[in-house]
Amino acid sequence: MSTTTETQNKNGQDNAAVAADSTASTQPTPEVEGYRVYVGNLAFAATEAEVREHFSKVGGEILSVILPTRFKSRRPAGYAFVTFKDEADANKAVETLNETEIGDRKIQLQVARSKEENAERKAEILAKRKEAADAKRKENAERKAAAKAAKDAEKAQSSAQAGGDTTAVESDKSTSKATKSKKKKATKTKNSGRRRGPDDDDDTAVEDDKDSSKAVSKKKTPKDARIDGGDEDKEAKPKKEPKERKPRLQLTGENSKNTVFVANLPFTVDDEKLAELFSNLSIKVKSAHVIKGIRRLPGRRPFRGSKGFGFVELEDPSQQDEAVEKINGSNIGDRKVTAKVAQEMKPIEEIQAEQDKKDKEEAAKSGGATPTPAEPATSNAAASPAPATATAA
Repeated sequence: MSTTTETQNKNGQDNAAVAADSTASTQPTPEVEGYRVYVGNLAFAATEAEVREHFSKVGGEILSVILPTRFKSRRPAGYAFVTFKDEADANKAVETLNETEIGDRKIQLQVARSKEENAERKAEILAKRKEAADAKRKENAERKAAAKAAKDAEKAQSSAQAGGDTTAVESDKSTSKATKSKKKKATKTKNSGRRRGPDDDDDTAVEDDKDSSKAVSKKKTPKDARIDGGDEDKEAKPKKEPKERKPRLQLTGENSKNTVFVANLPFTVDDEKLAELFSNLSIKVKSAHVIKGIRRLPGRRPFRGSKGFGFVELEDPSQQDEAVEKINGSNIGDRKVTAKVAQEMKPIEEIQAEQDKKDKEEAAKSGGATPTPAEPATSNAAASPAPATATAA
């Protein structure tokens, strides 16, 4: 493994140890003087007794074993602190037991920092964050001030232009009032049409008919009405066919013949990079797929990205065990990936149909057996005549 990769792994372990140490300090744990060892990548099911037994192989006096939990859920946090009385025993435990397994997971060990070092590091991080926030706040204030000044200048310019045209505006107002009054009089005369009386001439009746026809023409016709008065409906638009729903899948408990499951991938790895990882090891890849979904990070909007695991389908099933052996435990960036044989998945309906078929076969076999005294042979033969054939055979 290259020196750069080892440095990245070490930095990642340092950051994890600092975060874990700060989290543990907020919990009400007893103060024990000694030399603490940070235990990372610990299985959630691991107990204090298992951790103490694992570290007792090195020797030395163990003062305490602490397994922190999450603040709200009280679930295991996935790491622990083991306190030794002597510094030499703590260093020996890190050198000897690093990358060993507790509960099928390889633990990562590091000598934990003191509270003073953690406090200094936390103060530096907070100072940098505050400095960045102040700079951003200042930049936003300057931007708002510039926008306001530009807006004020635009208003002043528009008001100066409007001041020179006051006389023209007044004359326009007077003319607009006159035109409005004329329009009102014209509308009154138009709407003063009277109905046809018994003594009216045909000329007045014709005028009234014209006015009424104009009024009718101004009415909006409904969109569905036809000009020619036909009763034919509009051509119906073709409905979109609903998308075919994908069947729901469920694990069958059987191992796949040519698929490998890869986990703990960096979030920057896509389908192409995952396939390249196998191809570089002389493994023929048929397809590679990194699972994606909605991710939520603090301070950011939800986005769609990698879930950190995927599946690789091989062209040659005989290379499955070789692929698992080569990929499992290899490093990609600052992460150690894991690989194992994937399990088969089938549609729930298909699994249910197979189960129903098995149940029917078992029921048929049990019905053909010799009846018990509690159930006479005649009742069994009447209930299901098929077993009689099996018994005869």
